[in-house]
Amino acid sequence: MIDPSLVANNVIDGVLMGLLYSLVALGLALVFGVMDIINFAHGDFVMIAAYLSWLLAMAFWLDPSIIAVITVPVFFLIGVAVYKLVIEPILGAEPLIQIAVTVGLGYVFQNVALGIWKAEPKSFPNPWFNFSIDLGPVTLTVAKLMAAAISLISLYLVHYLLTNTKFGLAIRATSANREVAPLMGINVRKVYAITFGLGIALTALGASLYMSWGQTNPYLGQSFSLLSWVIVAMGGLGGVVGVLYSGLIVGILEALGTTFFTASARLAVVYIAFFLLLWFRPRGLFARR
Repeated sequence: MIDPSLVANNVIDGVLMGLLYSLVALGLALVFGVMDIINFAHGDFVMIAAYLSWLLAMAFWLDPSIIAVITVPVFFLIGVAVYKLVIEPILGAEPLIQIAVTVGLGYVFQNVALGIWKAEPKSFPNPWFNFSIDLGPVTLTVAKLMAAAISLISLYLVHYLLTNTKFGLAIRATSANREVAPLMGINVRKVYAITFGLGIALTALGASLYMSWGQTNPYLGQSFSLLSWVIVAMGGLGGVVGVLYSGLIVGILEALGTTFFTASARLAVVYIAFFLLLWFRPRGLFARR
C-alpha cells in the first residue's frame, strides 16, 4: 500500500522542484522564442554556475542561494559575451550549424569541469536552509520552499518585463517579426544580446538555489537541458505562463514517478508523458504560434 502522506509529500516536493525547473527553462524559452537559437548548452551553463556557486560559498562560507547576488550579474555578462563571440556569427544559419555549435560549447564546458574538478560531486557541506519543518503529515524542506518562492517571484518579474515595459515590447516585437522590428527603431542586435544574457542569468539563479541542497558534477547540465527542452516544448512557446504550468507538470510527474515506481524511473515517467502529449498536441499545451 502507498502511504497517502508519502504521496502528499512527494507531490508537494514536485511542485517546489517544478517551479525551479520553470525558472531554468524560462531562460531557454526566451532565447529560443526571441532568437530561434537552439541552445543545447543551456543546461551546461547551469552546471558551470553551480560550480561557481559552490566555489564562492566555500570561499565566503555563505549559503549558495545567497551567492546568487554575485553569480546572476556575472552570468549575465558571460551570456552577453557568449552571444557576441559564439551566437551572433551563427544567427540565421542552418539549424544543424546552430546545434553543432551549441552542442560543442556544452562539451567544452563539460570537459573544462572534468579537467578541473574531475567527476567527484561537489556540494556545500552545511547549507543554512537545508532543514525541514513539519506541518502535520507534510514535511517541507525550507531550502526548496525558498527556492520555489524566489523562482515564482522571478517568473513574475520576467513576465512583467515582457508585458509592461518598453524593452519588453521591443523583445516581443523582435520575436514576432525580426525583419520589421528595425524599421520601428528597434536595435535587434542589442535586444538579442540582452535577451541571451538574461536567459543565462536565469540559469545562474537556478543553479545557486539548487546548490542549497543539491550537488553538482560535470554531467549535471544534461538532466537540466533535457528537462528544460521538455518544459519549453510542452509549453509550446506560450510565454512565461506556459513555462510555469509546464514546469509544474514536469515536477509533479517526476514526483509521482518516484512515488509509484523508483527514483531511477522518475524521468522515464516524465518523458513517456511528454511523448504522449506531443502525440495528441504537437504544438504543446499553450502554443501561441
